[in-house]
Parts: sequence; C-alpha cells; structure tokens
Amino acid sequence: MDKPTSEKKPEKNKDKEPAYMSYARYSGIAFQTGIVIGLFTWGGYELDEWLETSPVFLAVGLFVGLILGVYYSIKDFIKKK
Repeated sequence: MDKPTSEKKPEKNKDKEPAYMSYARYSGIAFQTGIVIGLFTWGGYELDEWLETSPVFLAVGLFVGLILGVYYSIKDFIKKK
C-alpha cells in the first residue's frame, strides 16, 4: 500500500549550529580566558620586578586576571548567536 501524501517528513532544525562551530566557539573562549589571566599575571610580575616589591602585584594581577577571565567567559557563554 502507498503512504498517504499528506504525511510530512520531520524537518531538521535549521537554526542549530554545526558541532564544529560549537567547538570553535568554546575553544576560543578558553584561549581568551587563558590569555587574559596570563597577561594580567605577567603584568603584575613585571610591576614587581620594576618596583622591587614582594609579589604583591603578581597576586593582584593574578586575581584581577581571574576575575576578568571568568567574567568574559560567562559573558561570551551566555551571548546569543
């Protein structure tokens, strides 16, 4: 018996992005977070070397880098396409 012509095939969700785009997006967020943390830590280290202080600025740079890195990661993660 033939199938009735009124049945429609289920359509694929065309709004869903391909898997490789998700991987690229999330790996970009990871690299961005690492670079922000690394730059602020390096900047704190250089300030400590220049001012000949104990690792105060290193700790401050690391803390600020962590906060900003997490902030930008969350902001990018929840951002719409």
